[in-house]
Amino acid sequence: MDHMIQEISPFVSHYGLWIVFFGMMIEGTTMILISGILCYLGFLSVTETMPVAIFGAIVGDQFWYFLGKTYTRKVLERFPSFRQSIEKLSNDVKKKGNLMAFGSRFVYSGAIIFPLALGVYGYPHKKFTLFDVIGVTLWAAVGVSIGYFLGTGAEQLFGEIKKIEYLLLFIAFVAISVWGAQRYMKFKKENR
Repeated sequence: MDHMIQEISPFVSHYGLWIVFFGMMIEGTTMILISGILCYLGFLSVTETMPVAIFGAIVGDQFWYFLGKTYTRKVLERFPSFRQSIEKLSNDVKKKGNLMAFGSRFVYSGAIIFPLALGVYGYPHKKFTLFDVIGVTLWAAVGVSIGYFLGTGAEQLFGEIKKIEYLLLFIAFVAISVWGAQRYMKFKKENR
């Protein structure tokens, strides 16, 4: 197992920030927690990971915003599940657009739906970017901190983590827990 750690460590150290960047564009919640754990374990630096995570999340949010703004009809035709969610948000964009831009990462599935809806309904791009940057920065700081402290808890639970199986088991547990919580919230929301 020590041989596996020696092989994985350079990979994560070399490509870890790229993984964080692209992971934040695709699935931010799980990635931000794993990033914090990897920072705690010394695979990544907090001072490098934080800006990369923020930038990746902002790039992802900008993508969804411009997709909504530019390809409104095609997006809604291609993703019918988004259509219902976006149509429900039309009044909210007018009344709470600033809050939606700020809080998109704090709400389950908001990182995709909110920027998309804000783009569809013509929310001003400069305002979106301003509130999104502020919200993402706060969210990333909180998320990396939580991941870091989860790593602390894992070390107390398992002792000093030196074996890769403990690390992989812990990361899998966190990922499955986040996924399960998201599925439960979605199920609960759909059955109201």
